Amino acid sequence: MNDRMYYSKHAEELAKRQQAIGAITYLALGLGIGAILALLFAPNVGEKSRKLLADALEDGFRRGQEAILEAANQLEKEYPELRKRIESVVNRS
Repeated sequence: MNDRMYYSKHAEELAKRQQAIGAITYLALGLGIGAILALLFAPNVGEKSRKLLADALEDGFRRGQEAILEAANQLEKEYPELRKRIESVVNRS
């Protein structure tokens, strides 16, 4: 299915991790959009619907922030090692 060639096992693992993060992000986005649509078409009316929609949006925004912070923390952990590997490859040339 995936015919890509990777130059190292680390590069392959990094690409798979990035794909997983992307899939999780799109899943969360889809769930959020689905929740909003469900609220819009629900039988509730007026103030109650607006409150439910606002709460759902707030919750989705909070979850998005948490996902971004988690991804940023993971990148911060991996950055020094990745930088060392890149520098060693560049210095060999």
